[in-house]
Amino acid sequence: MDSGPGVLRQLDREWERIGGSARGRVALRRWAESEPAIVGMRSLAEVVERINERGNPKGSDAMLLALVRVAATEDLAARTVLQAMMPSVKNLTVKFCTCGAWCPEETAAVVAAAMWERIRSYPIERRPAKVAANLTLDTRQRVWRTGYKQVHGRLPRSKAA
Repeated sequence: MDSGPGVLRQLDREWERIGGSARGRVALRRWAESEPAIVGMRSLAEVVERINERGNPKGSDAMLLALVRVAATEDLAARTVLQAMMPSVKNLTVKFCTCGAWCPEETAAVVAAAMWERIRSYPIERRPAKVAANLTLDTRQRVWRTGYKQVHGRLPRSKAA
């Protein structure tokens, strides 16, 4: 769990405090009033574990979609989604470390920030399914474009143009 750049370790350590906190349990009960997919969850850590559990993609997707809806206005819900997406954040960080735009620590910060922004602005109406895949792909695209601009001084030309 404590592998990778410092910002990712800090996020994991922060989650250790948040995941089972009383504040998180209170928020979870409040969110469950309008989001049936998370009813019965006892902690934010349990929600993240369930989302990342293999073998129930539809259930995971429903829980993630419920949290993304809440995350548009609630920081704690957005932080919970970010933690659920940490495997993708870490994977993207490793992939982009060699792009030449940033050092590993900066890469981790750029990837985490891009994921956070996408979580907060996710287009629920247009893309209500495969939320984890869409968050990952959108983040990858954002980081790639940012890195390309950093290295080349401009954004890549569109293939459609």
